[in-house]
Amino acid sequence: MSEKGNGEKMELLKIETPRLLLRRFTVADAEDVFAILSDEQTTLDCGGYHAFNEMDEEYGRLMQKFASQTRYSIVCKEMGRVIGMVSMMDAERAVPGWELGIEIAPDTRRRGYAKEALSAVVQTYFEKTDTVLFTGGHYAYNKLSGKLLESVGFIYEGTEHKAMRHAVRGATDLVCYYIEKR
Repeated sequence: MSEKGNGEKMELLKIETPRLLLRRFTVADAEDVFAILSDEQTTLDCGGYHAFNEMDEEYGRLMQKFASQTRYSIVCKEMGRVIGMVSMMDAERAVPGWELGIEIAPDTRRRGYAKEALSAVVQTYFEKTDTVLFTGGHYAYNKLSGKLLESVGFIYEGTEHKAMRHAVRGATDLVCYYIEKR
């Protein structure tokens, strides 16, 4: 179970697409996820922090933290392994909503998995919960993330000037998007 803003516990919904299974992240996913979090470009572009060099105690603590959050593991059915993660945080808006984040393993990019996973999460939560809004964002330099969000139907909302701290770039603009339930 994960917390939803007001401390209420929320069970993650199981989500399945033709190619993917989205299920709760568990610490057992740590080895597959290392392929993502040991890639410097991925960690800088998605979270603004440096990659992990080894699966050490710090990495283990992060896996424990991830397991306690509202976070999906993206499992590729064909490969039988975790190829990414979708994080969901309270969007902190006046309506029920989530802020989404996604990371995909470098060796599985440009195959439509990220779009498929995000689209499935948005559709499922709009259909099966009281969610009416999703938000998402990216560092201003990471234009591919903006294209991904737009391909799922997100609408450009604006740019927060120097909103995020980046390990290499310092204070960095955050480009923001949203999608509403119709």
